[in-house]
Amino acid sequence: MLDNLKTLHDAMIVGLRTALPDISPIDAYPRIGRKIPTPSIALELSEMEPGHDPGTGQTSLIGRFQARAICDPLGAHADLAVRELAARIACAVHAQTWGVPVTPAKLVQIGDDPFKPELDAYLVWLVEWTHEFDLGDVAAPFPSAGSTVLWGVDPDTGTAAGAEYLDPAEDLSGG
Repeated sequence: MLDNLKTLHDAMIVGLRTALPDISPIDAYPRIGRKIPTPSIALELSEMEPGHDPGTGQTSLIGRFQARAICDPLGAHADLAVRELAARIACAVHAQTWGVPVTPAKLVQIGDDPFKPELDAYLVWLVEWTHEFDLGDVAAPFPSAGSTVLWGVDPDTGTAAGAEYLDPAEDLSGG
């Protein structure tokens, strides 16, 4: 069970820093100032949507994560460098679980990112992927003591038809 989103973010940052030790900084939700060290990677969770209900009482979510490869446009071969960094991020992310209980990363897109105005002075490519994960506490299971599951076939159901119910644990084939 994943306790919170911070645990997942922290694991991703550690994983990316390990896979890309020559890139610094690699941070989640960095403060964008007047000058950004390059090359760098900025990570964020951009949206969540409902996932596949695990039937445990937890909430299943599919998180869409983004990593921005940020390069100085005046650097040598900058156009190729930003694409190379984006490809390296994609390789580092591909099928990762970061050691936490999430589905393996599924790459969604890799491409130019013109949508962050605070990064207009830089070359920026976006790597986007999803993870599905369950948040919240597992609901206590139904009590086993004193509970019996019986099958009833309509119209022979209800309290008056108690003798008509079948025990699914018994052989229903009649043989």
